[in-house]
Amino acid sequence: MKKQEKVIVKKLIIVGFITGLTFSVFSLPIIEMLTGSPVAPLGNILFPGNGVWNVPGEVPEHETLYIEDLNDEVTVYRDVWGIPHIYGNDEEDLMFAAGYVHAQDRLFQMEMVRRLVRGRLSEIAGEEYIESDKYNLALGMEYWSKKTLLMLEEKEERGEIDLLEPFERYVDGINYYIDTHQNELPIEFAILGFKPTEWTMTDSLCFAKYMGYMLTWDYDDLYRLINFEALGSERYNDLYSQYAPYQIPICPNYGSYNDSVMALTHLESEPQPSSSALNAISRFLTNVENIESEKQLINIKKQNILGSNNWVVDGVLSDTGKPILCNDMHLAWGLPGIWYESHISAQDPDLNVYGFTLPGVPLVIVGHNEHIAWGFTNTNYDVLDWYYYNEIDSNHYIHNGKVKEYKTRDYKIRVKGKDPVEFKVKETVHGPVLNDFLDDAVPDSLDYENIVIAPQWTANDITYEALAFYEFFFAKNRAEFNESSRWFVNPAQNMIYGDIHGNIGIRPTGLVPIRDGNENGTFPYDGSSGEGEWIGYIPFEELPHTENPDQHYLASANQIVAGPNYKKYFLQHPYAAGYRARRINELLNNSEDGTVSVETMKEIQLDIRSTPAEYFTPYLINVIEKGGFSEKASVINQIYSHLKSWQFDMDKDKAAPTIYRKWRDLYMEYTFEDEFDALDAYQYVQLNVLEKLTREDPNSTWFDDIYTPIVEKRDDIILRAFLDTVDWLEDFYDSDDVDDWEWGDLHKGYFEHLLEIETFSKGPYELDGEGYTVNPSWVDISDGEGRAGGGASERMIIDFSDLQNCLSVIPSGQRGYSNSKHYDDQLELFLDGEYHPQYFYDDIEDFPESKIESQLHFIPAEKVIVWIAFTTIFLIIGIISLIEIRWIRKYDIIPKIEEKRNLLVQWIKKNELISKIKEKRNVLIQWIKKNGRISKIKEWNHSLVQWIKKR
Repeated sequence: MKKQEKVIVKKLIIVGFITGLTFSVFSLPIIEMLTGSPVAPLGNILFPGNGVWNVPGEVPEHETLYIEDLNDEVTVYRDVWGIPHIYGNDEEDLMFAAGYVHAQDRLFQMEMVRRLVRGRLSEIAGEEYIESDKYNLALGMEYWSKKTLLMLEEKEERGEIDLLEPFERYVDGINYYIDTHQNELPIEFAILGFKPTEWTMTDSLCFAKYMGYMLTWDYDDLYRLINFEALGSERYNDLYSQYAPYQIPICPNYGSYNDSVMALTHLESEPQPSSSALNAISRFLTNVENIESEKQLINIKKQNILGSNNWVVDGVLSDTGKPILCNDMHLAWGLPGIWYESHISAQDPDLNVYGFTLPGVPLVIVGHNEHIAWGFTNTNYDVLDWYYYNEIDSNHYIHNGKVKEYKTRDYKIRVKGKDPVEFKVKETVHGPVLNDFLDDAVPDSLDYENIVIAPQWTANDITYEALAFYEFFFAKNRAEFNESSRWFVNPAQNMIYGDIHGNIGIRPTGLVPIRDGNENGTFPYDGSSGEGEWIGYIPFEELPHTENPDQHYLASANQIVAGPNYKKYFLQHPYAAGYRARRINELLNNSEDGTVSVETMKEIQLDIRSTPAEYFTPYLINVIEKGGFSEKASVINQIYSHLKSWQFDMDKDKAAPTIYRKWRDLYMEYTFEDEFDALDAYQYVQLNVLEKLTREDPNSTWFDDIYTPIVEKRDDIILRAFLDTVDWLEDFYDSDDVDDWEWGDLHKGYFEHLLEIETFSKGPYELDGEGYTVNPSWVDISDGEGRAGGGASERMIIDFSDLQNCLSVIPSGQRGYSNSKHYDDQLELFLDGEYHPQYFYDDIEDFPESKIESQLHFIPAEKVIVWIAFTTIFLIIGIISLIEIRWIRKYDIIPKIEEKRNLLVQWIKKNELISKIKEKRNVLIQWIKKNGRISKIKEWNHSLVQWIKKR
């Protein structure tokens, strides 16, 4: 075969392989669902010059960019994990570089988040996303981001803040990358057939609102009302309004709880909604659950994915004599991951900060500088209330007995392949109406048409979280950090704190409403009657907080914030069941002074001992020990042996976790499902409620199965759940050998690509742990193998005795390109329970050369101009010199000059000119001395020197 033919065949094979791969990947339903039509034309993806041919893999090993309006040089060292360390002398220049590297690594992720928040998915994905766009626009995240930007600009003009110039330079960095890389984009842009447009400061501010949405937006009040109406007052209060048991408060200085103490001291009057209001709320929830983003959020909240852990020990408890601080925020997993690690170091101002950023936001959300460190967990403060109103007509509604006119916001939603859609949002005094555009079907009743539903939410306002994060950069002590925290509104967070001075603290911070009439926001309010009005917010100084406690540590894991002595204000409902908090407190409280090390902190973050298993399993073992099993005695004996020797660790290689978890699920189901099914209630009861019934009320009516003629008690339900567990596990594993029932076969983790493209996703991986372990991962095993979709989204350990000994990891990688080694390299660390060091050097000269994987240099364009000018001058001089040399050589100039010089010397000697010059010189010296001219000459010389220096 000729050489040219071989080349052609080789190219055809490559194209054929890529085509086959592309068809296999792009045949997934998600692509068609997302676009509403087949994927972008295949030529756009495969033809040379397009698509896959232009997708970058790794960043260049050496790259230099010449940037206009840059004040000084900036150098970015990416370390062996692809983490950028940005060094420079000017803060604005550093922000430009931060924007550039965010776009360089995570542009498609940034693009999709801003489109989701700003209601622009239909523009690229078609009419199937119109409802989602409408809902997100109605929520007001974009609207209030724009309002916030306007207020920040006003504050800047008045000289109150100095934030926007660095912020603008960050945006410039993103846009510089977008402008210069339109033909080198992530493959997802080619798949969906569009290109990114200009980034704005509003886009970045929308990300803060999106985090608030993820962590504080919910429909709990509405679901509680449905449950209350279904169960009735007595049953409802038995499960939901009682003290959430076995809580260890975050702030230890407000007392502790025991069985006789009720945490919910602010009891709200029972709701009395009309049938039309109930109908409207029920219909609204049904429609909301059909919006994909809302359905996912509701499921995530059910699965306890959105939580976090943080804790800090002081120098008494640590083995270093200095605080050690830890944080792992629990969010949904995905590829690329939500967090991006970054290090920024500047000489002017004095800045050296390392931590986790959101791509699209220029600020470190969680991290540390050279003086302090901070971490977050969600407070679950009740910052959202729902209201229903009687509507008069399309323009008016009733509020507090008076007719009010809606305020409106108008939008035009662009739709791919279709005409734009006009959309009007109606606003009540509390917030946007959300149920009037979700359902085009004819309502079930005329009453339903007259009810509108709207939320009041602390995020739907002008807020300044960006100022808080910016000031955290420069805080040097507890007082400065607290003062910066005042800006923080939503999402309310338990802010753990430590510093080099030895101080530790925690302050659950955020804006918490005070409601009229001592109401606590448990149920939706009748806005037409004026119920549940917000009359103010809890003052910052009166929020619970703790500094330097006698126990020498502080810990939060989404449990109750304060003890029973905090009585003035209502804060939370609900809060986490508290199992992670109980375990963390157990481990730290049992540690002897001077023994807690960085290695100890790793062990706690990776801890998989199940606190609920520790309390539930003995009751199961007790039932098994009573015996009387006529069948499957061999299998049950094996189960008993596994459970009896088990130390409650949810180890993926063990069978005991499998038995316990499946039994626990069925035990929960059999305890509550009969009543909930009969009464048509919304089923969600916290596990600690079942624990309390199990431990303290074995004859509770909840254990009775209302569908049987006998009255069941606790052990009857435990036994029934156990026998069904045995049958289920034998069937699933197709084995009666209990050793085969390994937990990892049921409990797996999956890290899904942003577009749900399987080829770009990772997993499933067998995992340790469960939803209630300190190292969390929740799965639904009702139908077999469960895949955890969330857990720790980062892990961080800060050692104040040596800030070079800080550790971190994310369950993904830095780059959003599936063909990059940094797409998922940290995921491997994460799954193995490992960390990487943080290279926290404030001086670029100290950065280890062996840890530098690539270098990116930003050079001011002005320096290039100066360099070109000097180079040009030197070139001209060089050229002239060359010409002169050639001319001198050509015409024998040098010999002629030598000849003339010799003649001149002879003439001087002949006429005795040297002796005559000496004679005149002596006469001149005598004249100078005689007339005092030496001092004047010195004076003139000094003046000349000063004149030269000034110029």
